[in-house]
Amino acid sequence: MSAFGETFKDIVLRRIESDSLNLPSMPVAATKCASLLRNPATSQRQITAVLEGDPVLVAQLLRMANSAAYGGMAPSRTIDEALSRLGMQRLKTLIIEASAHKLFESKDPRIAASSQVVWRHSVAVALLSRDTASLILPAEGEVCYLAGLLHDVGKPVVAAMLLEAERKVAVGRNSTWIDSKEWAQTVSEYHRPVGTAIASKWNLAEPITKAIRDCTEFDPVDRLSAPNVVRFSNALAKVNGLAFGEVHDDEVAPVVMIGGSMLGIDDDVVQGLCKGLHDRVKEHFAS
Repeated sequence: MSAFGETFKDIVLRRIESDSLNLPSMPVAATKCASLLRNPATSQRQITAVLEGDPVLVAQLLRMANSAAYGGMAPSRTIDEALSRLGMQRLKTLIIEASAHKLFESKDPRIAASSQVVWRHSVAVALLSRDTASLILPAEGEVCYLAGLLHDVGKPVVAAMLLEAERKVAVGRNSTWIDSKEWAQTVSEYHRPVGTAIASKWNLAEPITKAIRDCTEFDPVDRLSAPNVVRFSNALAKVNGLAFGEVHDDEVAPVVMIGGSMLGIDDDVVQGLCKGLHDRVKEHFAS
């Protein structure tokens, strides 16, 4: 680890410990909806009233309700129709996904380009996680989807911190900043504690938080778990060319093999999970 990496790590951990890290919040409407959805007594009318104040969220809700996944059904024209079609669990997924997607947007072209790659990888991991869950954890499909989608949620925040640091060291002098390889390594190495802090702030479910915090290691005790599904799916996405940074086959292939064994998934099923993955990711972005 470079001297810069050590210093940056110390800054990140110190800010998290002192609760001084500038973590992003959910949009107001999303926060209100998430709070309401935690109460089983909440009515659809209450949810609708909150959503009416966020046209962007409403547009995404209607787009999902009218997507190919619900093909053959008459288009939903109102919030109530869309909610009735999707259900509250899928709405919860939509709210968190929409909130997370905002973190991967940036006015800086370098961060925007890198974040787009990370988001595409995250979508691939989410889709693979949901499909894998359908085989071994059918009741946990949405949890696994969100865990896969958010496993790298700390990366754009770390990237923004690096941009802030770059601006500070570059003021008034012709200094050479870290190269692109070290930049990518720094983002990859230090995003997990930041992502875990975001999960805590957003009050995400423990399996999702655990997937963010412990995505690098399989849990041999809780074999059929969302974090293990995400770890396996993360490796599958990388094997299929959907990754951020360098990918070494000799490192990723054993993860797929171990994960498949732990989850009870054979090679034929792995091929089925990966079939058309790039097209499905494109469809997700187009929907």
